Amino acid sequence: MTAQEEIIHCYEQIAPLSSRMLEFARTGNWDGLSHLGRQFRGYIDRLKEIQLEFPLDPSQLARKHVLLSKILADDAAIRDIVTPELAQLSNLLGNMHRQQHLNHAYGQ
Repeated sequence: MTAQEEIIHCYEQIAPLSSRMLEFARTGNWDGLSHLGRQFRGYIDRLKEIQLEFPLDPSQLARKHVLLSKILADDAAIRDIVTPELAQLSNLLGNMHRQQHLNHAYGQ
């Protein structure tokens, strides 16, 4: 497999992963989302390692653009779902920390 083909292959693996990650985010399957996120990062890490001697040809560039557009749209939708969840979790953790501080301060 050439480096150009491997790049397209990675994007072709990432695109369905991002779709499944979005579905998991929509259903609140955080464990599944985390698991797929690790696979996703593995492909991203691989993309960073690939050394291109020659640029992608026009058809490969077009395919990469289509895949990347879909991946980025899924990523934005996932962030829209996850960001409020993370804010709520942060708020709960902050409340727990304050309660522990009060308990410690008043010897409870």
